[in-house]
Amino acid sequence: MKNQYYQKRVVQFAEIMDKANIDAFLTMAPSNQRYLTGFTGDECFLLIVAGEPHLIVDSRFTTQAHEDSPGLDVIEHSSSEGNQWVSAVASLLAKHHAHWVGFERERIPFAQLETIQAATAFATLAPTRNLVEDLRRAKDATELESIQTAGHLADTAFRAMLTHFKAGMTENDVDAELEYQMHKAGALGTAFPTIVGSGPRGAISHAMPTSRVIQKGEPVVVDFGVQYQGYLSDCTRTIADGEPSKEIVDTYARLRVAQQVGVSMVRAGVSSRAVDTAVRAKLAEDGLGFGHGLGHSVGLEIHENPRFSPYSDATLVPGYVMTVEPGVYVANHFGMRIEDTVIVREDGCTPITDLGKDLVITR
Repeated sequence: MKNQYYQKRVVQFAEIMDKANIDAFLTMAPSNQRYLTGFTGDECFLLIVAGEPHLIVDSRFTTQAHEDSPGLDVIEHSSSEGNQWVSAVASLLAKHHAHWVGFERERIPFAQLETIQAATAFATLAPTRNLVEDLRRAKDATELESIQTAGHLADTAFRAMLTHFKAGMTENDVDAELEYQMHKAGALGTAFPTIVGSGPRGAISHAMPTSRVIQKGEPVVVDFGVQYQGYLSDCTRTIADGEPSKEIVDTYARLRVAQQVGVSMVRAGVSSRAVDTAVRAKLAEDGLGFGHGLGHSVGLEIHENPRFSPYSDATLVPGYVMTVEPGVYVANHFGMRIEDTVIVREDGCTPITDLGKDLVITR
Protein backbone atom coordinates (compact mmCIF):
# COMPACT_ATOMS: atom_id res chain seq x y z
CA MET A 1 0.00 0.00 0.00
CA LYS A 2 1.53 3.31 -1.12
CA ASN A 3 -0.33 5.69 1.18
CA GLN A 4 1.91 6.11 4.23
CA TYR A 5 -0.95 7.54 6.31
CA TYR A 6 -2.85 4.26 6.11
CA GLN A 7 0.24 2.07 6.05
CA LYS A 8 1.16 3.46 9.48
CA ARG A 9 -2.24 2.38 10.79
CA VAL A 10 -1.80 -1.12 9.38
CA VAL A 11 1.57 -1.37 11.15
CA GLN A 12 -0.04 -0.24 14.41
CA PHE A 13 -2.81 -2.76 13.96
CA ALA A 14 -0.36 -5.57 13.23
CA GLU A 15 1.12 -4.93 16.68
CA ILE A 16 -2.36 -5.25 18.18
CA MET A 17 -2.81 -8.53 16.32
CA ASP A 18 0.43 -9.84 17.82
CA LYS A 19 -0.78 -9.00 21.32
CA ALA A 20 -4.08 -10.75 20.57
CA ASN A 21 -2.18 -13.85 19.37
CA ILE A 22 -3.82 -13.94 15.95
CA ASP A 23 -2.05 -14.55 12.63
CA ALA A 24 -4.70 -12.91 10.46
CA PHE A 25 -7.70 -10.63 10.84
CA LEU A 26 -10.86 -10.39 8.74
CA THR A 27 -13.24 -7.44 8.80
CA MET A 28 -16.41 -6.67 6.86
CA ALA A 29 -17.08 -3.38 8.68
CA PRO A 30 -16.89 -0.47 6.19
CA SER A 31 -15.76 1.93 8.93
CA ASN A 32 -12.86 -0.32 9.91
CA GLN A 33 -11.89 -0.94 6.29
CA ARG A 34 -11.86 2.80 5.66
CA TYR A 35 -9.81 3.49 8.78
CA LEU A 36 -7.13 0.97 7.83
CA THR A 37 -6.98 1.47 4.05
CA GLY A 38 -8.95 4.54 2.95
CA PHE A 39 -11.39 2.38 0.96
CA THR A 40 -14.84 4.00 0.93
CA GLY A 41 -16.98 1.16 -0.42
CA ASP A 42 -18.93 -1.55 1.35
CA GLU A 43 -19.94 -5.21 1.05
CA CYS A 44 -16.27 -6.19 0.81
CA PHE A 45 -13.77 -8.16 2.87
CA LEU A 46 -10.49 -6.87 4.27
CA LEU A 47 -7.99 -9.51 5.32
CA ILE A 48 -4.79 -8.55 7.10
CA VAL A 49 -2.19 -11.31 7.18
CA ALA A 50 1.59 -11.21 7.50
CA GLY A 51 1.31 -7.48 8.12
CA GLU A 52 -0.28 -6.74 4.75
CA PRO A 53 -3.88 -5.77 3.89
CA HIS A 54 -5.77 -7.53 1.11
CA LEU A 55 -9.14 -6.17 -0.05
CA ILE A 56 -11.52 -8.70 -1.61
CA VAL A 57 -14.19 -6.99 -3.71
CA ASP A 58 -16.68 -7.73 -6.45
CA SER A 59 -16.54 -5.94 -9.80
CA ARG A 60 -18.64 -3.00 -8.56
CA PHE A 61 -15.82 -1.82 -6.32
CA THR A 62 -12.60 -2.77 -8.14
CA THR A 63 -11.94 0.61 -9.74
CA GLN A 64 -13.03 2.45 -6.61
CA ALA A 65 -10.67 0.38 -4.46
CA HIS A 66 -7.69 1.19 -6.68
CA GLU A 67 -8.59 4.89 -6.66
CA ASP A 68 -9.17 5.06 -2.90
CA SER A 69 -6.15 2.99 -1.91
CA PRO A 70 -3.31 3.06 -4.47
CA GLY A 71 -0.99 0.10 -4.11
CA LEU A 72 -3.41 -1.91 -1.98
CA ASP A 73 -3.71 -5.57 -3.00
CA VAL A 74 -7.22 -5.71 -4.50
CA ILE A 75 -8.63 -9.14 -5.32
CA GLU A 76 -11.76 -9.24 -7.45
CA HIS A 77 -14.25 -12.05 -7.05
CA SER A 78 -17.42 -12.80 -8.96
CA SER A 79 -20.52 -12.02 -6.92
CA SER A 80 -22.57 -14.13 -9.34
CA GLU A 81 -20.62 -17.29 -8.55
CA GLY A 82 -21.67 -18.04 -5.00
CA ASN A 83 -19.05 -17.68 -2.30
CA GLN A 84 -16.00 -17.19 -4.50
CA TRP A 85 -14.71 -14.57 -2.06
CA VAL A 86 -14.09 -17.21 0.58
CA SER A 87 -11.72 -19.05 -1.75
CA ALA A 88 -9.58 -15.93 -1.89
CA VAL A 89 -9.60 -15.71 1.91
CA ALA A 90 -8.68 -19.39 2.29
CA SER A 91 -5.91 -19.13 -0.30
CA LEU A 92 -4.26 -16.19 1.47
CA LEU A 93 -4.52 -17.85 4.87
CA ALA A 94 -2.96 -21.05 3.55
CA LYS A 95 -0.20 -19.17 1.72
CA HIS A 96 0.89 -17.43 4.91
CA HIS A 97 0.32 -20.44 7.19
CA ALA A 98 -2.17 -18.48 9.28
CA HIS A 99 -3.58 -20.77 11.97
CA TRP A 100 -5.35 -18.29 14.24
CA VAL A 101 -7.73 -16.01 12.37
CA GLY A 102 -9.44 -13.17 14.19
CA PHE A 103 -12.94 -12.15 13.16
CA GLU A 104 -15.24 -9.45 14.53
CA ARG A 105 -17.78 -11.28 16.64
CA GLU A 106 -20.28 -8.40 16.45
CA ARG A 107 -19.74 -7.56 12.80
CA ILE A 108 -19.72 -10.77 10.74
CA PRO A 109 -23.10 -12.48 10.10
CA PHE A 110 -23.31 -16.06 11.33
CA ALA A 111 -24.00 -17.44 7.83
CA GLN A 112 -20.78 -15.94 6.48
CA LEU A 113 -18.89 -17.16 9.51
CA GLU A 114 -20.08 -20.69 8.75
CA THR A 115 -18.90 -20.28 5.15
CA ILE A 116 -15.45 -19.21 6.32
CA GLN A 117 -15.23 -22.10 8.78
CA ALA A 118 -16.10 -24.64 6.10
CA ALA A 119 -13.40 -23.32 3.76
CA THR A 120 -10.64 -22.94 6.35
CA ALA A 121 -10.64 -26.19 8.29
CA PHE A 122 -6.86 -25.84 8.67
CA ALA A 123 -7.31 -22.67 10.76
CA THR A 124 -8.99 -21.75 14.03
CA LEU A 125 -11.36 -18.80 13.98
CA ALA A 126 -10.90 -16.57 17.01
CA PRO A 127 -13.67 -14.11 17.96
CA THR A 128 -12.39 -10.61 18.69
CA ARG A 129 -14.05 -7.48 19.94
CA ASN A 130 -13.19 -3.84 19.20
CA LEU A 131 -9.61 -4.40 18.05
CA VAL A 132 -9.84 -1.76 15.32
CA GLU A 133 -12.42 0.30 17.18
CA ASP A 134 -10.08 0.74 20.14
CA LEU A 135 -7.38 2.01 17.78
CA ARG A 136 -9.93 4.47 16.38
CA ARG A 137 -10.80 6.03 19.75
CA ALA A 138 -8.28 8.89 19.78
CA LYS A 139 -8.49 10.91 16.58
CA ASP A 140 -5.43 12.36 14.88
CA ALA A 141 -5.15 15.89 13.48
CA THR A 142 -6.47 14.90 10.04
CA GLU A 143 -9.51 13.20 11.52
CA LEU A 144 -10.21 16.12 13.86
CA GLU A 145 -10.07 18.54 10.94
CA SER A 146 -12.73 16.52 9.09
CA ILE A 147 -14.92 16.31 12.19
CA GLN A 148 -14.63 20.04 12.83
CA THR A 149 -15.53 20.74 9.21
CA ALA A 150 -18.57 18.48 9.58
CA GLY A 151 -19.57 20.48 12.66
CA HIS A 152 -19.20 23.76 10.78
CA LEU A 153 -21.31 22.52 7.86
CA ALA A 154 -24.01 21.33 10.26
CA ASP A 155 -24.04 24.76 11.94
CA THR A 156 -24.41 26.48 8.59
CA ALA A 157 -27.27 24.20 7.56
CA PHE A 158 -29.11 24.58 10.87
CA ARG A 159 -28.93 28.37 10.80
CA ALA A 160 -30.25 28.36 7.24
CA MET A 161 -33.10 26.04 8.22
CA LEU A 162 -34.07 28.40 11.07
CA THR A 163 -34.80 31.18 8.57
CA HIS A 164 -37.63 28.99 7.22
CA PHE A 165 -38.80 27.47 10.51
CA LYS A 166 -42.30 28.41 11.70
CA ALA A 167 -45.42 26.99 13.27
CA GLY A 168 -47.56 25.27 10.66
CA MET A 169 -44.65 23.32 9.22
CA THR A 170 -44.64 19.59 9.75
CA GLU A 171 -41.80 17.64 11.32
CA ASN A 172 -41.16 16.23 7.84
CA ASP A 173 -40.84 19.78 6.51
CA VAL A 174 -38.14 20.58 9.08
CA ASP A 175 -36.29 17.38 8.24
CA ALA A 176 -36.43 18.04 4.48
CA GLU A 177 -35.37 21.67 4.77
CA LEU A 178 -32.46 20.83 7.06
CA GLU A 179 -31.20 18.05 4.80
CA TYR A 180 -31.44 20.32 1.76
CA GLN A 181 -29.40 22.97 3.57
CA MET A 182 -26.81 20.35 4.57
CA HIS A 183 -26.19 19.42 0.94
CA LYS A 184 -26.21 23.07 -0.08
CA ALA A 185 -23.53 23.80 2.53
CA GLY A 186 -21.29 21.08 1.10
CA ALA A 187 -22.00 18.04 3.27
CA LEU A 188 -21.80 14.61 1.66
CA GLY A 189 -24.99 13.59 3.45
CA THR A 190 -26.56 13.22 6.85
CA ALA A 191 -24.64 11.50 9.63
CA PHE A 192 -27.81 9.62 10.62
CA PRO A 193 -31.58 9.96 10.05
CA THR A 194 -32.45 13.36 11.50
CA ILE A 195 -34.55 13.30 14.67
CA VAL A 196 -37.43 15.78 14.83
CA GLY A 197 -39.87 15.54 17.74
CA SER A 198 -42.40 18.32 18.29
CA GLY A 199 -44.67 18.96 21.28
CA PRO A 200 -45.50 15.69 23.05
CA ARG A 201 -43.43 13.74 20.50
CA GLY A 202 -40.34 15.49 21.85
CA ALA A 203 -40.57 13.14 24.82
CA ILE A 204 -39.60 10.32 22.43
CA SER A 205 -35.83 10.65 22.56
CA HIS A 206 -35.30 9.25 19.04
CA ALA A 207 -38.49 10.50 17.40
CA MET A 208 -38.45 10.10 13.63
CA PRO A 209 -40.14 12.99 11.79
CA THR A 210 -43.80 12.64 10.90
CA SER A 211 -46.56 14.69 9.28
CA ARG A 212 -47.47 16.19 12.67
CA VAL A 213 -47.99 19.96 12.37
CA ILE A 214 -45.84 22.07 14.70
CA GLN A 215 -47.84 24.34 16.99
CA LYS A 216 -47.05 27.87 18.17
CA GLY A 217 -44.87 27.98 21.29
CA GLU A 218 -44.20 24.24 21.60
CA PRO A 219 -40.64 22.91 21.83
CA VAL A 220 -39.23 20.95 18.90
CA VAL A 221 -36.21 18.69 19.43
CA VAL A 222 -33.93 18.55 16.38
CA ASP A 223 -31.01 16.07 16.55
CA PHE A 224 -28.87 16.25 13.42
CA GLY A 225 -25.44 15.75 11.93
CA VAL A 226 -23.58 15.69 8.65
CA GLN A 227 -20.96 13.53 6.98
CA TYR A 228 -17.75 14.99 5.64
CA GLN A 229 -14.96 12.81 4.23
CA GLY A 230 -16.45 9.87 6.11
CA TYR A 231 -16.42 11.62 9.49
CA LEU A 232 -19.56 12.69 11.30
CA SER A 233 -20.96 15.45 13.48
CA ASP A 234 -23.75 15.25 16.06
CA CYS A 235 -25.72 18.11 17.60
CA THR A 236 -29.14 18.66 19.19
CA ARG A 237 -31.01 21.91 19.67
CA THR A 238 -34.50 22.60 20.95
CA ILE A 239 -36.44 25.31 19.13
CA ALA A 240 -39.86 26.92 19.21
CA ASP A 241 -41.82 29.38 17.10
CA GLY A 242 -43.25 31.75 19.67
CA GLU A 243 -42.79 32.01 23.42
CA PRO A 244 -43.09 28.63 25.19
CA SER A 245 -44.81 28.20 28.54
CA LYS A 246 -43.04 29.21 31.76
CA GLU A 247 -42.68 25.52 32.67
CA ILE A 248 -40.79 24.82 29.46
CA VAL A 249 -38.58 27.91 29.74
CA ASP A 250 -37.70 27.15 33.37
CA THR A 251 -37.04 23.47 32.70
CA TYR A 252 -34.83 24.32 29.75
CA ALA A 253 -32.80 26.74 31.87
CA ARG A 254 -32.12 23.94 34.37
CA LEU A 255 -31.19 21.55 31.57
CA ARG A 256 -28.77 24.07 30.11
CA VAL A 257 -27.00 24.47 33.46
CA ALA A 258 -26.68 20.69 33.83
CA GLN A 259 -25.33 20.29 30.31
CA GLN A 260 -22.72 22.95 30.96
CA VAL A 261 -21.67 21.10 34.12
CA GLY A 262 -20.85 18.14 31.91
CA VAL A 263 -19.02 20.12 29.23
CA SER A 264 -16.94 21.94 31.85
CA MET A 265 -15.72 18.62 33.27
CA VAL A 266 -14.49 17.18 29.98
CA ARG A 267 -10.69 17.05 29.87
CA ALA A 268 -7.97 14.41 29.67
CA GLY A 269 -7.68 12.19 32.72
CA VAL A 270 -11.31 12.55 33.83
CA SER A 271 -13.47 9.46 34.30
CA SER A 272 -16.31 9.28 31.78
CA ARG A 273 -18.53 7.88 34.53
CA ALA A 274 -17.80 10.92 36.71
CA VAL A 275 -19.05 13.27 33.99
CA ASP A 276 -22.26 11.28 33.61
CA THR A 277 -22.78 11.18 37.38
CA ALA A 278 -22.28 14.93 37.82
CA VAL A 279 -24.82 15.86 35.16
CA ARG A 280 -27.44 13.49 36.55
CA ALA A 281 -26.85 14.82 40.06
CA LYS A 282 -27.34 18.41 38.90
CA LEU A 283 -30.64 17.59 37.20
CA ALA A 284 -31.77 15.54 40.20
CA GLU A 285 -31.52 18.68 42.35
CA ASP A 286 -34.53 19.94 40.38
CA GLY A 287 -36.33 16.59 40.30
CA LEU A 288 -35.32 15.99 36.69
CA GLY A 289 -33.50 13.16 34.92
CA PHE A 290 -33.12 11.14 31.74
CA GLY A 291 -32.93 7.45 30.94
CA HIS A 292 -30.29 7.33 28.21
CA GLY A 293 -26.52 7.69 28.43
CA LEU A 294 -25.08 11.19 28.68
CA GLY A 295 -23.05 10.79 25.52
CA HIS A 296 -20.84 8.78 23.21
CA SER A 297 -17.82 9.11 20.98
CA VAL A 298 -18.19 10.16 17.34
CA GLY A 299 -15.97 9.46 14.34
CA LEU A 300 -16.45 7.29 11.28
CA GLU A 301 -19.58 6.02 13.04
CA ILE A 302 -22.10 8.04 14.98
CA HIS A 303 -22.00 5.86 18.09
CA GLU A 304 -18.48 4.85 19.04
CA ASN A 305 -16.73 4.06 22.29
CA PRO A 306 -16.12 5.27 24.90
CA ARG A 307 -19.45 6.40 26.33
CA PHE A 308 -20.57 8.74 29.08
CA SER A 309 -22.71 6.41 31.16
CA PRO A 310 -23.08 5.07 34.71
CA TYR A 311 -21.43 1.85 33.51
CA SER A 312 -18.39 3.22 31.69
CA ASP A 313 -14.92 2.66 33.11
CA ALA A 314 -13.12 4.77 30.48
CA THR A 315 -10.76 7.64 31.22
CA LEU A 316 -10.79 10.52 28.75
CA VAL A 317 -7.75 10.90 26.48
CA PRO A 318 -6.73 13.81 24.23
CA GLY A 319 -8.25 13.33 20.78
CA TYR A 320 -11.41 11.64 21.97
CA VAL A 321 -14.50 13.22 20.38
CA MET A 322 -17.47 13.05 22.75
CA THR A 323 -21.09 14.18 22.83
CA VAL A 324 -22.65 15.68 25.96
CA GLU A 325 -26.42 15.37 25.55
CA PRO A 326 -28.68 15.37 28.60
CA GLY A 327 -32.41 15.72 28.07
CA VAL A 328 -35.70 16.08 29.89
CA TYR A 329 -38.67 14.05 28.69
CA VAL A 330 -42.18 14.41 30.08
CA ALA A 331 -44.35 11.72 28.49
CA ASN A 332 -47.30 13.02 26.45
CA HIS A 333 -46.32 16.60 27.28
CA PHE A 334 -42.94 17.76 25.94
CA GLY A 335 -39.26 16.92 25.56
CA MET A 336 -36.01 18.82 25.22
CA ARG A 337 -32.33 18.02 24.75
CA ILE A 338 -29.08 19.95 24.38
CA GLU A 339 -26.18 18.19 22.69
CA ASP A 340 -22.70 19.38 21.84
CA THR A 341 -19.86 17.35 20.38
CA VAL A 342 -16.51 18.28 21.91
CA ILE A 343 -12.87 17.36 21.35
CA VAL A 344 -11.03 16.27 24.50
CA ARG A 345 -7.90 18.30 25.22
CA GLU A 346 -5.31 18.15 28.01
CA ASP A 347 -6.80 21.19 29.76
CA GLY A 348 -10.44 21.07 28.70
CA CYS A 349 -12.40 20.53 25.52
CA THR A 350 -13.19 22.25 22.23
CA PRO A 351 -16.74 22.21 20.80
CA ILE A 352 -17.03 21.43 17.09
CA THR A 353 -20.09 23.69 16.89
CA ASP A 354 -20.59 27.36 17.67
CA LEU A 355 -24.38 27.27 17.78
CA GLY A 356 -25.70 28.99 20.89
CA LYS A 357 -27.37 26.95 23.61
CA ASP A 358 -30.24 29.29 24.36
CA LEU A 359 -33.71 27.93 23.73
CA VAL A 360 -34.00 29.03 20.11
CA ILE A 361 -37.24 30.98 19.76
CA THR A 362 -38.35 32.30 16.38
CA ARG A 363 -41.16 34.81 16.03
